[in-house]
Amino acid sequence: MIKINNKRSTEMEILKLSSPIGINNFLCYCRCMFIALIFLVINGHLIQAQTKKLHVDYVDNFIGVRDNNSNCVIGPQLPFGSINPSPQTQRGQDDGYHPKEPIRGFGQLHVSATGWGTNGQIFLSPQTGLAVGDKEHDSPKSNEKATPYEYQVTLNRYNIATRVSPSYHSAIYQFTFPKSDSSNLLLDITHNIPMDIKTIIGGEVSGGKVTIDGSYVTGNAVYRGGFGGGNYSVYFVAEVSKKPIQKGTWLNGAISIGSASQGLLKKNDRVGAILNFSTKANEIIYLKIAVSYKSIEQAKAWLDAEIPGFDYRTVKETAKSIWNNTLSKIDISVGTETEKTIFYSALYHAHLMPRDRTNDSQNFGKDVPVWDDHFAVWDTWRTVYPLHVLINPGMVSGTINSFIARSKKFGFVKDAFVNGNDMGVEQGGNNIDNIIADAYVKGIQGVDWNEAYKLMRSQAETERKGIGYGRPDSSKMYKELGWIPAGKMSCSVTLEYAYNDFCAAQMAKKLGTESDYKKYLDRSGKWENLWNPEAESDGFKGFIVPKRLGSGFVPIDIKKEWGSWRDYFYEGSSWTYSYFIPHQFEKLVQLSGGKKMFAKKLAYAFENKLIDYGNEPAFLAVQAFHYADRSDLASYYVRKLMRDRYSLDGYMQNDDSGAMSSWYIFSAMGFFPNAGQNIYYLTGAAFSSVSMKLANGKNLRITAKNASDKNIYIQSCRINGRQWNKSWFIHQDIENGGTIEFVMGNKPVQIKNQYY
Repeated sequence: MIKINNKRSTEMEILKLSSPIGINNFLCYCRCMFIALIFLVINGHLIQAQTKKLHVDYVDNFIGVRDNNSNCVIGPQLPFGSINPSPQTQRGQDDGYHPKEPIRGFGQLHVSATGWGTNGQIFLSPQTGLAVGDKEHDSPKSNEKATPYEYQVTLNRYNIATRVSPSYHSAIYQFTFPKSDSSNLLLDITHNIPMDIKTIIGGEVSGGKVTIDGSYVTGNAVYRGGFGGGNYSVYFVAEVSKKPIQKGTWLNGAISIGSASQGLLKKNDRVGAILNFSTKANEIIYLKIAVSYKSIEQAKAWLDAEIPGFDYRTVKETAKSIWNNTLSKIDISVGTETEKTIFYSALYHAHLMPRDRTNDSQNFGKDVPVWDDHFAVWDTWRTVYPLHVLINPGMVSGTINSFIARSKKFGFVKDAFVNGNDMGVEQGGNNIDNIIADAYVKGIQGVDWNEAYKLMRSQAETERKGIGYGRPDSSKMYKELGWIPAGKMSCSVTLEYAYNDFCAAQMAKKLGTESDYKKYLDRSGKWENLWNPEAESDGFKGFIVPKRLGSGFVPIDIKKEWGSWRDYFYEGSSWTYSYFIPHQFEKLVQLSGGKKMFAKKLAYAFENKLIDYGNEPAFLAVQAFHYADRSDLASYYVRKLMRDRYSLDGYMQNDDSGAMSSWYIFSAMGFFPNAGQNIYYLTGAAFSSVSMKLANGKNLRITAKNASDKNIYIQSCRINGRQWNKSWFIHQDIENGGTIEFVMGNKPVQIKNQYY
């Protein structure tokens, strides 16, 4: 057995290191270890940086698609971009798509999260073999993925992998074909969602033509149908990366190989083009396409400027970068993966509509602002526009300048403007007024406010007509009485007109037109004529009800949801609309029997689902608790609505052009706008740290100490370092950035407010 003397061995090692050679070896060893350690640290940081999620990575394009309510588009687009390429299927909703159905093809124009659809043009179907009938080329799918900047799927019927990525007016497709002598790209210029996917909407195509010239396909068609009404033309230019071996056109299913042009012969003819290729296994063919509402020449100009070559990767990475920069305006540094996914998906959805179609309209000249696809401002004025006042005021000023241009061109501005057409009938009041007023009181730049007020005054003097449809008692009475006698939407329209007048009065006062100010302010308070203190529901008295001219109130079921464009209320009940008095909540509290009774009645409504929070007229109702000194109940029900009605599947109802999403964004950050005024209500943030980058480069920092699912009540608040003893603040408190510091807890703290 060999014994080792550990002490002796250690001494020998020390002696070795004591020699010059030993010391050098030791120093070399230390240097190597130090370098290795530095390498490990740096490499660890690089790995962490590479794996850290970007803001855009939290967006789930399937939110609002998985559910049956939200109607969000699954396909990608850029912020407020004109083009929105997306798949379409049989049994598609207003967005043209159903997640469980086979894919029919890909349209370039869609509207997101609406209750009534349109568009769906210009339609593409990659195939092996050839089927031109609209219902004859559906394909099962696999490998489906969707992000804000790319959609991809494999069409199993053809074994064709498809990808698409957008620019602002153009998009590029990447088709990976199998080996085949019959690889085809089918274009259909007549297909559209109202006519072919969700036919209950009703649509038609009345003219158009397609032309093939080498690797280019150009054309246009004239469409009608869907929400908004009126004819509109869509022009396009498409180019493929590989010259086809054959080309052809088709008319009503009859194929003409070799034909280079085909037009509609009569209304609702089916017309398209075919490009045929011989492909190797896994051969990629690119198709880039631009659409325009102005001309083929404009579509070509968009295509050349936005996607000059066939570099798919560059288009995709550019789109990804644009979205990440857009979404990083609000940074949530803490929170669960689910919370961040819901939040950033909502922020994405708040950037889809309306669409910036400046320099792409036949009706307006060069550089005249054109903001299109308002579905409608009845939805978006309440939350979408106040959000962009903070993070994207150029969109807000652009919209208002577009309103002014439309007024000068057409003599009126309606709340729905789709595919360049005003929709004659409105869903409620003249609510462009509220967007203008909101931007004005918050100091948005880039608008001629005298011109904006001319439009507001025109609305107040020549609109406010009611929705009479020939009923004399409800077509002109608002301007005479300050309320509309019983009839179609008479109660809801009266309430909305009253708020429109209040918004006009604010501007009139600040611009020095005192007579207008007094007139509109006086009229804004006459909604009270429709308040019946004896109307009763579930033991509670006092509601907005219809009233006949000269014969008193009409007895109605206070709980009844009246539907769209029907008697008394638009898409809501008296319970819901009896809390839509944004400018006179204090008066409403008084009429309701005081603060205690007001809070009791409102809490009962929420507990018993008597206020429909799936629709926009209810958005402000939960904030009404502040006026009864029950801000704790506002916090409680805001958090309950966030928890119960927003998920990884979708939202409580149609997202309505991002209106529902914007409600969630504000609520998660802990404050909420009374749009049209400069007031924000405090309810406490759901995240412990939020940073918002304002358009002026300043930062608004929101912290919420102890925030959690249970700690939902504000214990204390500081704004810009000052102790805050109110449950509201004004826009000027944060317009140059600053801080909102919440301390949250699980027990209510009472705050007594005084409003101005």
